[in-house]
This record gives sequence, structure tokens and C-alpha cells, in this order.
Amino acid sequence: MPEDFISYFSPELVDEVIERCKILIAASPDQPKYHRDLGHALFKKGMYPEALAAFTRAGQLDPTDTSLQLAIGRCHELLGQLDEALAAFENARQQKPDWPDTHFWVGKIHFVAGRLGEAHACLDECHKRNERFRDALYVHALLHEQEGRLAEAISLLKKIIALPPLPQRSQNPFPYEMETLFDDPVLLDESIRQMEAFVRVQPGFADLHFKLGMAYRRKGLKEKSMASFKKALQINPQFHQARHYYWHWDDDPRPDAG
Repeated sequence: MPEDFISYFSPELVDEVIERCKILIAASPDQPKYHRDLGHALFKKGMYPEALAAFTRAGQLDPTDTSLQLAIGRCHELLGQLDEALAAFENARQQKPDWPDTHFWVGKIHFVAGRLGEAHACLDECHKRNERFRDALYVHALLHEQEGRLAEAISLLKKIIALPPLPQRSQNPFPYEMETLFDDPVLLDESIRQMEAFVRVQPGFADLHFKLGMAYRRKGLKEKSMASFKKALQINPQFHQARHYYWHWDDDPRPDAG
């Protein structure tokens, strides 16, 4: 949060999301989105074993969600469980071979495990799909350096330097579905307050503008909601959910609409 941010609630409402998700899971244990959001909140707090359990359950309920396989793999990686991480990332790559992320994570695990040939092949596939993938360029540079190819390593590092600078914060501050909290009027208002504080200092997150738009929508604030959806689309023109809600305010009944 911004340095001067003071709130009775937890920063980014992570504790409130955890509490709310546990209540929702107790009532509807077969809803994968509640387990997924719980996993994201626990991961954010650095509780990786607990996050892994939540993501794993969500993946069992929705095995086609590739993002869950990536989340499971990240937990295993951070816990030092490389074989399990590789299995999850390979599952993700089989599901979405067109995603550069899936090739990157498989390649990174091969690199950490010392399988340099496999790492090269995966990172090459990642570059084919996104030649500006910063983390992939960096890991590939380390790989070349380890093999003594300093010229190739320096070339990749120069590509990283030439990329636009990352925002001060490059990770989405609210990686879970904020709508989990919107049934509580107090938490709805606090969600809006915290998200507004973030977009003032970090305006580049399309997902955050979308979630803020959904919060405004829940309160019936059409003008603010439309402005947030529009901003999300300006940042990411392929944001289909933002486009849908921008054009379907009247068609989709909101919970507060009688």
C-alpha cells in the first residue's frame, strides 16, 4: 500500500479475503473459485503449503484451469519440490502450448535442476511466443553464462535493459476476486477505498481497474464504473470481461437491482 495508507483492515484486504473464502468454502465446498481465491490470498502471505493445498483442491474441481496448474507449480517451486513443480508446469504446457509462461516455467525448472539442454529448448519456445518476456530473457542469460557463452549472455541482458522499465510494483496487488467481499457493505466500501488508493499511484493494472469498476457497479455508480472499465480496455484492449460489462450495464442485473 502507499506509505501513508492507514486502515483498520488488512492491506489489500488479504486477511478479509481468507476469512471470507473459508466461510464460502464451508457453505459451498465444490466451488473451485473459492479455493482458488483462498490460495491466492495465502500465497500472498507467504503461506505456501496452505496455498498449495487450496490450489490443489481448486485444480481437482476444475482441472482445465491452466492458471491453477501454474499456481500449483509455483508453490512446489518455492517449497523446493522441483519434480512436483515440473509435473504441474508440464500439465500447464500441455493445456496451453501457446502460452509463453508455460514454456518459461518448465524451462526454469530444468535450468535449476541442471538440465541445460532442456532449459534452452523451453526458453527458445518462450521467446518465439514473446520475445520481450523479461524473466525468460534473464534466466536464458544465466544459462548462457553458466555454459561460458558470455557474449550471448550479455546480448540477452542488453535486451532486458532496452525494455520499458517495470512499474514500481509489477505484481497485481489484488490477485483474488474482490467480489468475494462485496456482499458486506463495509468491505465493499473498503475495497473501493483501497483500490482507488492503488490506481492513483500504480495506474497500469488493467485487472485492478476492472475490479474497481465491478465494485462501483455493485454500488450502482454507473459513471465511475464505466470509466474504470474503459481504462481497463485502454490498458488491455483484449480484456473481454471489461468490454462485456462496459456494454451490458442494463442487460446484466446487478445484485442491488430489484
